[in-house]
Amino acid sequence: MIKNMFSPIKKGISLMRQDRYGEAVEYFLRMLKAGKNLDEAHFNLGRCFFKIGLFKECKEHLLETLKFRLSDDRIRDILEITNWRQLVSNKYFNSSPSFSHDGSKIVYVSSRRDTNNDGKIDSLDCGGVYVCDLSSGEERYIVSDDYYNSHPVFSPDGNSIAYLSSRLITASANIPERMSNPGLYLINVETGEESLLLDNSYRIKNVSFSSDGEKLIFSSWRPGDNFSGIYSLELKTRKFEALVSGMFDSTFPVLSPSGTRVMFSSWRNDTNADGVIDIKDNSAIYIKNLLIGFETLIAPDTFNNSFPAFSRDESKVMYLSVRRDTNSDNKIDSTDNAGIYVYDMEKQHESCVVDDASFNKFAGFTPDGKSIVFISSWRINRPLGIHDEFFENKGIYVINVDGKKIRQIVSDKYYGSRSTVVSPKGDSVVYVSWRRNTSRGIYQAYLRKLPSVAELKAWIEKNIIPAS
Repeated sequence: MIKNMFSPIKKGISLMRQDRYGEAVEYFLRMLKAGKNLDEAHFNLGRCFFKIGLFKECKEHLLETLKFRLSDDRIRDILEITNWRQLVSNKYFNSSPSFSHDGSKIVYVSSRRDTNNDGKIDSLDCGGVYVCDLSSGEERYIVSDDYYNSHPVFSPDGNSIAYLSSRLITASANIPERMSNPGLYLINVETGEESLLLDNSYRIKNVSFSSDGEKLIFSSWRPGDNFSGIYSLELKTRKFEALVSGMFDSTFPVLSPSGTRVMFSSWRNDTNADGVIDIKDNSAIYIKNLLIGFETLIAPDTFNNSFPAFSRDESKVMYLSVRRDTNSDNKIDSTDNAGIYVYDMEKQHESCVVDDASFNKFAGFTPDGKSIVFISSWRINRPLGIHDEFFENKGIYVINVDGKKIRQIVSDKYYGSRSTVVSPKGDSVVYVSWRRNTSRGIYQAYLRKLPSVAELKAWIEKNIIPAS
């Protein structure tokens, strides 16, 4: 963010914008030698060296920048380069972060070995389940990376973790089949005692705990079923109960905080008129009252609706909805941008909070229900190139539920981001992020404040390192 383009740094900025970084470095070094605009010279040298991959020099000049008075804009400029607090290294392929209910820990999957022997570590490798204490930064290895583990979630009391794990090993392979159905497991965090709750004859997705911790809620294709229903499993008795029948495909179940209602997406009509009802059709969003069994239609399948969420007080629900041919391919489908919509339960009124002018995903309420955190591609609007990663150049934003006062939290300038989860404390967001030539790190950003100089110093030291 350059406030004064008539300052002595104007020429150096112009050189940078023309990708003439070598000349820009020489220009800013001359400014340092002349003792002019030292803070601007150091910062822009740090940015130049970051762009050309000289991370030792980048780090040196960013640390020098911290010795000067920092405006809020300058702090944000530095965060564009450093990203926020790195919880888990980006030399690993990390995924599926989730908070404990008290907001003190996160659980996630991390691939750290080339288990399939293809010369790289990525999503095709097995990943272990880890827990990180956010206060101390200490990490615990919970479930072995001999398996394809995914989507771990804490129980409300933090004593257990439920997760999916693919463990089927065929005669032709030494590691589990990645695309095989996972089993549903539960592990005691302290003792390490693991229990298989449902085997891989079920196809299970979208697992969460009930608010009292006594049940797991998930979508599943039971053995022999053609469609997925919404089910609960009581942990003590292993009682398996259908909450929403598998007459149609229903998925993305979200149990209300009170435990009395479940919200989900369901495909029930042949909206594309191809003669079959499947996930190529639009999905509607329903809420089912579990006490009386009555379903309420929240968002009809006139549009394609997905990823619903309750506010903590259950007064509002949120979802993504695809409603226009935003990529101009003469059809409306999942490749088009979704808007973010909020439905007021009392007023029975829907409002668009974030329009579909750009890509939006991973939306979630803050605990007070007043804001929504999401990723979006608002800074860069360009077709995906052959080397582009789908979530690259997408930042993290927060917006009031009335659609006003949007702020960017995580810059999209040098990093891609995905899998945002808001802390139950409401003070931060955890997310997966990466830059060119790195794998996937896990980071934590503040929602309501900027970092201190001491924090920036630590993050410059830790985050600005060569890609492994």
